[in-house]
Amino acid sequence: MKITREHVVGLICIAVSIAVLCVTPSFPKGQESVNITGPAFFPNVLAIAFIILGIAQIIAAFKSAHKSQTAAANDSPKDAQRLKKIMLSVEFVALMIAFIVFFNSLGFFISTTIFLFLLMALLGLKWWKSLLYAVIYTAVIYLLFGVLFTIGLPAGILSGLGL
Repeated sequence: MKITREHVVGLICIAVSIAVLCVTPSFPKGQESVNITGPAFFPNVLAIAFIILGIAQIIAAFKSAHKSQTAAANDSPKDAQRLKKIMLSVEFVALMIAFIVFFNSLGFFISTTIFLFLLMALLGLKWWKSLLYAVIYTAVIYLLFGVLFTIGLPAGILSGLGL
């Protein structure tokens, strides 16, 4: 069996996650009254999630390789599909750059809602579903980070409203 990019991506996710889990014990401890939180909490959660996703990526790569071996030899990807994937990637990178550039000036609520709406629309969701999900996800992110973890999120142009 041939090792593909998907295998490598899964292995890199696992390796980076293990490195994070090795480094985070040296982080300062959180408050004594709250044992699970602290500076290491979120990186540890992400590292564990990346280990799980890395394993899933490797399993998916093995399944994909097995399917491609049983498929006909003339089923190569077409140039139009490849170009479409490249354009989707370029549009995603441009969207990420715009989000980073406008995050502080527009603020968390506006920039995140617009970013999520455009991202989901880019991925093919209907506009009303994209808008609904963008608003819901922005609210959940705000409640999780802004309220629960008390992380200051930029208000941007909404600073006059006290958000």
